Amino acid sequence: MIFGVDGELHRRHFCIKKRHSTSVLQSSRRKPIESEENDMSQEQFTRKLLQIKDQNINNFKVLDESRDALRIYADLSYTLSVCPRCGKHEVVKNGYKTVNIRIPNVSERVAILILRKQRFLCKQCGHTQIAKITVVEPQHQISRNILHGITSSLTEDRTMTSIASQYNVSTNTVSRQLVALGKQTQPAYNGLPTAICIDEFRSTGNQMSFIAIDAQKHDLVAILPGRKNKEIKEFFLNHYDLKNRKKVTQVVMDFNAQYQSVIHEIFPNTNIVADNFHLVQMGLRSLNQTRVQVMKRFPKDTPEYRILKYYWRLYLMSYKDLEKSKTQWFSHLKDHYTQEQLVLKRIGLSEMFTSTYFSSHTIIEAIRNRDYIAFVKALGEVENVSPQLLTTLKTFIHKRQFIKNMTNCLLSNGPVEGVNRKFKQIKRTAYGYRNWTNFHYRIQIEFNIRVQKRGPIRK
Repeated sequence: MIFGVDGELHRRHFCIKKRHSTSVLQSSRRKPIESEENDMSQEQFTRKLLQIKDQNINNFKVLDESRDALRIYADLSYTLSVCPRCGKHEVVKNGYKTVNIRIPNVSERVAILILRKQRFLCKQCGHTQIAKITVVEPQHQISRNILHGITSSLTEDRTMTSIASQYNVSTNTVSRQLVALGKQTQPAYNGLPTAICIDEFRSTGNQMSFIAIDAQKHDLVAILPGRKNKEIKEFFLNHYDLKNRKKVTQVVMDFNAQYQSVIHEIFPNTNIVADNFHLVQMGLRSLNQTRVQVMKRFPKDTPEYRILKYYWRLYLMSYKDLEKSKTQWFSHLKDHYTQEQLVLKRIGLSEMFTSTYFSSHTIIEAIRNRDYIAFVKALGEVENVSPQLLTTLKTFIHKRQFIKNMTNCLLSNGPVEGVNRKFKQIKRTAYGYRNWTNFHYRIQIEFNIRVQKRGPIRK
């Protein structure tokens, strides 16, 4: 009875020990599997973080031993069965070659991928080959992601030095990317718009260059290093046939440019349109020069001199925009006046100044309203004006057909002036350009490559 009990107890004890040993064995078998899964998941996380899609790169290991950069170690290996030279199936693995690849920064830290690339040897012909990778171009150390980032940064108003500092490359690398990208953004020369705005701008050094843009869409049509009529004519005749050039019916320009003689040779069916803003500027400049001439007749300590000097903006304002009822304090006169009183009080100092003031503003108002009848009427009523305004009016009379074309449309050189402002900003950011080709490439990249902007992603 006791033996039976002891035997039963012994059997129970044996079963418990057996179960315990089995569970320990099972747990010991599960640990390598779990650790292997953790290693695989960690590799996938590292691969996603570094944006590496090549599945042949494995065994990632990140070391943060130094402050200058994060170093990621990995292996590149796969099976190569056929020799690319002789075509025999006697290719064996023959060690590794370690290369350093620069990849985009991780958490504002410079990142270097230290990759062991598999070396293959053909026993038949002795040819040696290194495993190929898609992260970087052959025989290069800068990853494709960095090159894409440099391309995106070149579309922004940034210096090449700041771009090179961000992506851990030299300025020469950024310059090479600029040239390569600039060659891909050249215009196709497959057509011309119906309306064109032309102007000139200061490019490299003190050189003046020519620019033409689409008056409607504001796209670049031509950028030339020079502004001579011969260069402009050769460019359009060599790049566009007569059929395309006949499509241009309007060319907007100012009177400073001497392009009138060659425009009709290039575009047979075009009408030259005067720039509205330039005409207004010419009239106001003549009035301002007359004001300065009258001001210099008086001593500097007189009220007449102080009014004409310190309140010059009131004389350039349209008469209908002057305040006529509400007085304000004028510190240089130590008295209260309305703007109309102040202007009328001093234009009466000279009969010529009075006539110049009203005649110029009448003509300017007609130009702003694009009213050709009112413009011609104002020209006929001009009498006893200053020599400065008289010179401007002679130019208006000589170019009256261009002004008439301006009144029949809504075009102006405002878009091309905005483009010139962008050119100045590009030069200012780069502290000027000495090379016309690089300047031209940067203009083409910033104007022709559109990168969609998006706001911050918060969730």
